[in-house]
Amino acid sequence: MTKSDATVERAGWPIPQWCEAVAFSRATFYNLPPERRPRSIKLGKRHIIIEPPAQYMARLAAAQGVA
Repeated sequence: MTKSDATVERAGWPIPQWCEAVAFSRATFYNLPPERRPRSIKLGKRHIIIEPPAQYMARLAAAQGVA
């Protein structure tokens, strides 16, 4: 990996990789109510999560009033 490769921010995650990053099982992910799901897009038959894991966790913490 070159230095320029390391600075590129990831734009999307397949569901299994995103779930691993936030320590969710896929079952937990699919059972989330719509308002608690991460932002995603559908490309063909695939869903790609476009909300970074850290941003998602910060959004959940803010919704729960955690500083």
